[in-house]
Amino acid sequence: MPIRSIALPLSLALILCAAMAALASAAAPPHLPGPDSCFACMGASDPLACHRVAVTLAARQDYDRAIAIEEQVRDLRPRNPEVASALARMYYAGHQDAARAIALYHEALHDVSGYPPALLGLGTIMDERGEVEIASRYYARAARENPDVAVFKVRLADTLMRSGREAEARPLLSEIVDRWPGSQEADAARKLMAHTALAKP
Repeated sequence: MPIRSIALPLSLALILCAAMAALASAAAPPHLPGPDSCFACMGASDPLACHRVAVTLAARQDYDRAIAIEEQVRDLRPRNPEVASALARMYYAGHQDAARAIALYHEALHDVSGYPPALLGLGTIMDERGEVEIASRYYARAARENPDVAVFKVRLADTLMRSGREAEARPLLSEIVDRWPGSQEADAARKLMAHTALAKP
């Protein structure tokens, strides 16, 4: 879902000024608004540019400012799964706020059923919280709805093995190795296959 241009409120413009000043010392990607002056920030009118600034700040672990910007982008452009999922990642990575992240991922799924980043994020959170069976269900749905994305099959096979369902995992691992040879997912699948071989009586 594209993010159309819309006038930004003063509060978001001021946050962008501060964020862009922090980015000024580094080589900013050409798609980011120029950080030369607050006037440029005030004149910004593209929420997509603000979203990119937030993602860049999050990549640099400047989560507080990233979240502040992305929350206002979400207010300006609701029902955008990319923004909701990015904001969920920021809350979980920066604040370990699983409840907020889960709510945002579900919001993304409500906007676009089966949205891959949301399913991956939910599976990851559940897995890290020890809810392996729930994580497995998210990965299974993701693999079913995105059959050409290898990472979902790897995650699913891993959770199946850890829940004692090696027989269900083996065909997935073989498929990954056959369909995506030389990939990181194939390497991960081979390692898991070695464990299944060791587990055989």
